[in-house]
Amino acid sequence: MEGLRMVRGFVMAVVLAAGGGVSAQALAQAVVVRSTGPSAVNFPKGKRLPANATVTLKSGDVVTVLDKAGTRILRGAGTFSLDGAVNRDRGAAALLARSLSNPASVRAGAVRGAGDTSGENVLPVSIWLADTTEGGNVCVPRGSDLYLWRADGKARSFTWLTEAAGGEMVRMQWPPRTVGIAWPKTMLAPQEGRTYRIYDEVTPEKVAEFRIVMLEPEAVPADAASLGTLLLDNGCKAQFDWLTAALEDEESSTQP
Repeated sequence: MEGLRMVRGFVMAVVLAAGGGVSAQALAQAVVVRSTGPSAVNFPKGKRLPANATVTLKSGDVVTVLDKAGTRILRGAGTFSLDGAVNRDRGAAALLARSLSNPASVRAGAVRGAGDTSGENVLPVSIWLADTTEGGNVCVPRGSDLYLWRADGKARSFTWLTEAAGGEMVRMQWPPRTVGIAWPKTMLAPQEGRTYRIYDEVTPEKVAEFRIVMLEPEAVPADAASLGTLLLDNGCKAQFDWLTAALEDEESSTQP
């Protein structure tokens, strides 16, 4: 229960301007998160489903979609209308209105994944993060803070961060049981369109590279489906995965 209280008090930030404008390309009624079963080929991850779309599934099909309030699981056989009606707890919608302006360190076990009681499966408190195990494009609203994230936070470690093109190198400490630390913006501020490289001090062959994609705050949508689409459109796939995982965890924690 302590983990659930903390996830509501120190929770993932997904928007800076809940009432901001949304670009036309970001609009979506729902986005496919994952699918299994006979019809999976028709519903690949990232597929956009327009407003009032009808989804027909066969027996054994399970399709998870991200809509305006959070995640929704469709199970076949059956026909489902994506009419925008929300019949689930609105905790996920409230999640989209929260923000975190000053990231510091994130302790492992403070925010747990759904169904986990060990403190090992930790969800980030923000989707504005660079996953050190994946790399790739990293979206961040202009003027927002950015996290660095590691999957295994058990031991203390040191990493080096630098621009891929060369230049200043910043040494960062990850304390024990810490999975997230703030990007050292005072020493090496993330710049739009630039690529950065991070590697472990002990195993320097383990390298991840991030390309920074700046988003205008007023263009960051306030609903889950449009935000997910915006992340995918900008190639920020790891952040899309974190968004859906956090919303799934939020909804599961509100179930009776």
